[in-house]
Amino acid sequence: MQLRLAQLSDIAACGALDAGYTTDHSWQLGEERSPGQGSLDLSITLRCVQLPRPRAVFPPDPTEELERAWDTTDLWIVAGEGRASGYLCADVERGAAHITRIVVDRQYRRNGVGTQLLSAARAWAVENNLRCLIAAVPMKNYPAVALFRATGYRICGYNELHFDTGDVALYLGHEIRDK
Repeated sequence: MQLRLAQLSDIAACGALDAGYTTDHSWQLGEERSPGQGSLDLSITLRCVQLPRPRAVFPPDPTEELERAWDTTDLWIVAGEGRASGYLCADVERGAAHITRIVVDRQYRRNGVGTQLLSAARAWAVENNLRCLIAAVPMKNYPAVALFRATGYRICGYNELHFDTGDVALYLGHEIRDK
């Protein structure tokens, strides 16, 4: 699988990739206050739960968003031999690479494409003296969370207001220790 920096002509091909997924698991956020008058204690739990039936998710076409982001995206890698099979976009903020998108076309999944994209992003972050990589993934996107965790990312937070869809974002981070 070849990886290369994106070109302007890649926008339509990246937008046309099948970013949909099916999952039978999801992450669930729980919040509980400690009993007792005046207690400030709060417990947060993240649980991986099995869904009663598989759920298919079909994200909207991102082509217009990708066009708007072309001039401001710090890293855009495309995977594929001739035809795009996946891509990753990242922006730098406060010394960290924020992965804003990672998509592997459905027919190329489970073949190491996502792992290669994440590895290339890490190498780029090391070259640019960044301290970490961070991704915000919808909690219901179990396959993406599993990919990040399998490649060394750890859960480092959540945000109920991150996505305009109302989905809760699970933050996954990967520290760069090669500094």
